[in-house]
Amino acid sequence: MQKLIFLLTLGFLTLSCGETDTKPGDNEAPASTNDLRDKKVNWYEELMINYISKSDNELIKLSRKNPAIKIEWLLDRVENTDTAKYLIFHIGHDVTDDANTNMRFVTDGWVYIDSLTRKLYEYDVANDSLMEWRR
Repeated sequence: MQKLIFLLTLGFLTLSCGETDTKPGDNEAPASTNDLRDKKVNWYEELMINYISKSDNELIKLSRKNPAIKIEWLLDRVENTDTAKYLIFHIGHDVTDDANTNMRFVTDGWVYIDSLTRKLYEYDVANDSLMEWRR
């Protein structure tokens, strides 16, 4: 009887771990503008695509010009403040050594998206400040 209860409990735990709802903040695979062109996207992905295509950030502009570079964004974390809930993304691309070894993600810029107002802010690393992005 104890084995049966143990197996049932194990089965329920396994099933409960298989959530299919993805929300901002869940660990998701990196998204890119190439992957999302023909697919329905979330509101924050639309903001990211728009930002990347029109950004004045020099590193992002250089990455956009090179067709071999696949620009991606990664959700780093969700930060709650007194006045906002920010989704914090870093934008960049993968690079490897000449022998296709030592793959790593190179960050070209950081953005904060206020999930309540759905406004995007560029993070200025040098000044440790946010600037609202308007386009």
